[in-house]
Amino acid sequence: MSMQRYVSDELTHFVGRSFRHEYNAHEQQFDLLVRILRSGTLGENVDGKVAFQPDKPFSGNEAYRSNVVCFSDIPVPDLGIHMGKFSRFGLAFRKGFLIERGANPVYYVARNSQINTAEGRGKTLAALFDEKHDQLWAFYDAYKKMHPESTQGEPAKDAPPDITSLFVFLIYHFFSFVKFYEEGLPPADEKNYYMEREWRVFGNLDFGLGDVRRVIFPERFSRSFREQVPDYYGEISFS
Repeated sequence: MSMQRYVSDELTHFVGRSFRHEYNAHEQQFDLLVRILRSGTLGENVDGKVAFQPDKPFSGNEAYRSNVVCFSDIPVPDLGIHMGKFSRFGLAFRKGFLIERGANPVYYVARNSQINTAEGRGKTLAALFDEKHDQLWAFYDAYKKMHPESTQGEPAKDAPPDITSLFVFLIYHFFSFVKFYEEGLPPADEKNYYMEREWRVFGNLDFGLGDVRRVIFPERFSRSFREQVPDYYGEISFS
């Protein structure tokens, strides 16, 4: 039975994107990959919480700053474009392993899509999402006035349980997983987020070496990798 090759049975995380433009970027990225594998922890945020920035538009992908670890659902042979945007050093886990730890794909929204329904005709989908998102928070602000002990950006402690649980659900399982992108950009454009096929896990991901399905790095680091991570027996792909 033939398989479609635009999804994978493993999800990949690339490390050290912030080092890309430094003269010794590959060395720093390799060192970071080794540290992650030795530590058994991926991510820097232990609480897995979400910071809401009400002054940022929802469609700008900055209104919710979530403490998440990101992965890409891209088959290994097709990772070239993605590595060009991030780095050539990564590690992958079985999709099932990450699903058990709460992984979920993001919800992509084409920012420039035109609305044709009566309610939103003449607007872009981004504008409609921003409008409805603001309306939801205006509704919550009205609740905060009735419950003054509430904290900005979080459900009021003394609000009715159904309203509180509804906003917690929306913040953690919808708002934090919506990702807007501009349809029509070239595949290699860094703002063409749709090509990333992103999945997210809240908080840190703890793992053992046996959980790592694959590591990815340039071939010239192979000897050093074997010396520094001798107990790794999974697959290695040279980028």
